Amino acid sequence: MTSFRAWRVLVAWDFTREMRRKNTLVAMGMMALVTLFVFAFAIPTSSVELDQSRAGILWTTLLLAATVGIDRAFRADGEGRLLEGLLLSPVSRPTIYHARVASTLLFVLTIAVPSFGLFMLFFNQSVSAAALGWIALTALATLFGFVTLGVLLSSLTFSVRGGDVLLRVVLFPLLVPIFATAVDATSRAFDGGAPDARHAGLILAFDLTFLGAGHLLFDHGVKDLGPQG
Repeated sequence: MTSFRAWRVLVAWDFTREMRRKNTLVAMGMMALVTLFVFAFAIPTSSVELDQSRAGILWTTLLLAATVGIDRAFRADGEGRLLEGLLLSPVSRPTIYHARVASTLLFVLTIAVPSFGLFMLFFNQSVSAAALGWIALTALATLFGFVTLGVLLSSLTFSVRGGDVLLRVVLFPLLVPIFATAVDATSRAFDGGAPDARHAGLILAFDLTFLGAGHLLFDHGVKDLGPQG
């Protein structure tokens, strides 16, 4: 089986499996809903503070919900561990990593779209088609970077006691640059502007850096857990 075919099969299998189980999807949805409720009660929809903080509210909601999706990337599945099972397959480890990134990104986007709709509804927001396009591009690029880093860290912490807590402790500080950039770019879009080259450059650099890091380090991080495919 070629690497591309193996990648495609793994992506389809993992995404379909999670959509059928629905457990993680429900948990992500509840996390997004609760976060939006808290902000909706804390900040009046007609206040100046909302105009200044709406991009931050949106991204806090998306990242908290997406972290739940990252948690399940290599966590226990049934009676055995999902990662250990994947390592027994005749597939190279970089292929496993890239497949997990793709399936997790699809899973995160599945909840990000309705979360954005709920955000617009709860806070009585409206944007132009152009602004919506910029927000969508920013979200796609930012969530891709988030997933590339999160999947790598999830694979490195899944077998550690308290790995879910450790994952967040390590993940969130590393997300500060891309999170701040995404908030700034989204705020510009809400105000009718467009992200500039600086935003695109920072997000792209983050994406490529951690995608490359995952490709190179994933094998070393799991080398003692199973045979090389």
